[in-house]
Amino acid sequence: MFVVVILFVFLAWWRMGRLRQKKAGETPTKPETNDEPERETPARPRLAAATVSAAYITFAVWTFFAWYRAHKPLSKYRWGGDGWMGVTTYAGGADKCGHAWATMALARLGTYILTSVGGYRRLPSSLFSAAMSEVLFTGVEVRDGFFYEFSFSDLTGDSVGMVLAVLLDNFPRLRELFAYRVEYFPSRSYARKIAGTSPCPFGSCSRWNIAEDYSGQTYLAALHLGGIQAIRNKIGKVSRFVDVAVEFDSRNYRPTPDADIAKPIRQNLFLGLSVNAQGIFDTIFENRTSTAAKRARTITHGLFEVFNLPLGSVSVLGTSRSGPVRPLRLPAPIGTSM
Repeated sequence: MFVVVILFVFLAWWRMGRLRQKKAGETPTKPETNDEPERETPARPRLAAATVSAAYITFAVWTFFAWYRAHKPLSKYRWGGDGWMGVTTYAGGADKCGHAWATMALARLGTYILTSVGGYRRLPSSLFSAAMSEVLFTGVEVRDGFFYEFSFSDLTGDSVGMVLAVLLDNFPRLRELFAYRVEYFPSRSYARKIAGTSPCPFGSCSRWNIAEDYSGQTYLAALHLGGIQAIRNKIGKVSRFVDVAVEFDSRNYRPTPDADIAKPIRQNLFLGLSVNAQGIFDTIFENRTSTAAKRARTITHGLFEVFNLPLGSVSVLGTSRSGPVRPLRLPAPIGTSM
């Protein structure tokens, strides 16, 4: 599945690049818009195709080491069973938020590469990139059925992320007002996996598997105060540095904690304030004309479009619900049963 996706990405955009070269001598039929500004560098469609392909290849290699290398296949294909957002589900719903975020982030990265490097128009680029991201994560679910399970709820999260990517890529006003980000700080359980001090022997506890460290992740639907004219007029530039966010996280689900640090599982939903690092770095670099400053602004703008600063949010109002303790259960020694 991954090989098919990667080849399709590369060949499709290689072909489009050749068609673009054939039309290079034609006069544009419409003026440039603010959403597609005049380019300072020549379009490189083949480089764009190679870069997008490299991103997909990197992801495919990482999934092998993180999810499959140390995990034995199931005896038969498994469908569903991990639930949705219930308190006793696999990751308390944080995995659904993670699927939506990952699909959105990969799709938006592809759109940026295809438009800024390849010189393609935004709308078709965003549709193509979102579709390819959805195909990739559908492939992940298909493969998961052989090792874990095919999750319909995960696939729903992927589809939400795909739609969100298309909307954010094509509606500048929506980007001015809204962002979907993840805030991450490694959990104690995952830190043990990194250090090699956890007794967990399973593939799901791989030190490569940072994506499954849901106990260290918080997902934010952030409203940019700086995008609201009335607020911007009242408090000035400070409005660019603070967001109001609805935030969700789950704790003590995944990674499965070692017995000595196991605590009750817990879901948290709260309304809070978050540092808008994107607004901070945009302000720092916006009046600088050097090439280094422009590149720094591009990198930080894109990075903090989807990531929140670690420990960069605070809860104002919130609610939570808890479940039982989930301590690590090691396999029984040979000749015994659990």
